[in-house]
Amino acid sequence: MSKTAVADDRGRIVIPHEIREKHGDRYRVVELDERVELIPIADDPIEGLRDAVGDAFDEKSIKEIKRESREAARDEATADVAETDR
Repeated sequence: MSKTAVADDRGRIVIPHEIREKHGDRYRVVELDERVELIPIADDPIEGLRDAVGDAFDEKSIKEIKRESREAARDEATADVAETDR
């Protein structure tokens, strides 16, 4: 699904109802080199992370996990854009 949203004079953007119904009301705003993405945030993101990876992060600090996650997200987003441009 693709929708267009326009920021108002205070910088607010309304997320369409269908998207909020599917992904929720909380989003992380991620600024990449050439675009901005909204990433849905789970009600309990730590629980979602544990469900997804099990004990894979038991020996890592939160700082390490955040850094690695950001790098992986950036790499994935960049790869997606590169494929789209082909």
